[in-house]
Amino acid sequence: MDEITQRVRSIGARRKRLRDELTSADAELRKLMPSAKAMLTQEEIRAFTGLSIQTIRTYTARG
Repeated sequence: MDEITQRVRSIGARRKRLRDELTSADAELRKLMPSAKAMLTQEEIRAFTGLSIQTIRTYTARG
C-alpha cells in the first residue's frame, strides 16, 4: 500500500472515531441540557460547550 493510500485510510479512521465520540458527547449534552439551563446562562453553556445559542435552545426544548 502506498503512502497516500495509507494516510487516507488513517485519516478516515480517525474521522470516524472523532465523529462517534462527538455523537456520544452530543447525546450526553442533550440529556443534561435541561438541568444545565436551570443552573447556567445560555452564554455560560455556549462558552463551555461551543454550541450555538440556537442549538442550546433546541436541546433544552427537546430535553
